[in-house]
Amino acid sequence: MNRRWWAAGSAVAAFVFAGLLVACSSAPQPTAHPQVPTFSTRQTTSAAPVAPPKSCAAVAQAADVDQIVGHQLVGSANQVVGIPQANISRTGRLDCYYGIPAGQPVTAAVLSIGIASYTDAPTAQHRVTLTVNSARNSGTTTSDLKVGTEHAVLLAGAQAQELVLSHGNLTVLVRANNGVLTHATIGPQLVALAQRALAAPPGKGG
Repeated sequence: MNRRWWAAGSAVAAFVFAGLLVACSSAPQPTAHPQVPTFSTRQTTSAAPVAPPKSCAAVAQAADVDQIVGHQLVGSANQVVGIPQANISRTGRLDCYYGIPAGQPVTAAVLSIGIASYTDAPTAQHRVTLTVNSARNSGTTTSDLKVGTEHAVLLAGAQAQELVLSHGNLTVLVRANNGVLTHATIGPQLVALAQRALAAPPGKGG
């Protein structure tokens, strides 16, 4: 199984991830009751916007994700570095993909972490609100969680589980295909992955 990162170049990514498909070349080896690490989130303010991390290697290696999920995700890991999108005041984006089936595009990954930066904190919060409202309008079940001191929303859909939140001028969206996470620990696992995103060193500027 190939665990190398490939830089996928600059691309404009949509805020909501495409549907992910599971493809296994060998049976994963589950581990019982994985220990979920915790991380201290860094502080951001609307007066000092920051950029997303420069690389997914700073967010979570494939082995880190496997530890949090509690089993090995079959496939490779990859990243897409997004470009600014002025019409929604987005200043940067980094999407991290894990468990990509061999020969498939990054969007076929079974788990992903997206980090986007906006011009200010109110804009970032507005993007989260739009995502949550859209999910609710489509019939997705939502529930509130905490990631550190930040309010987050868990979106339980027919195809995937997502956790979305804002932190200063950043937004984070963690997505996992249904069945990838153990039902009893979906919330804590998504929270741990979001904490990895918030704890990663930011890039320069905002």
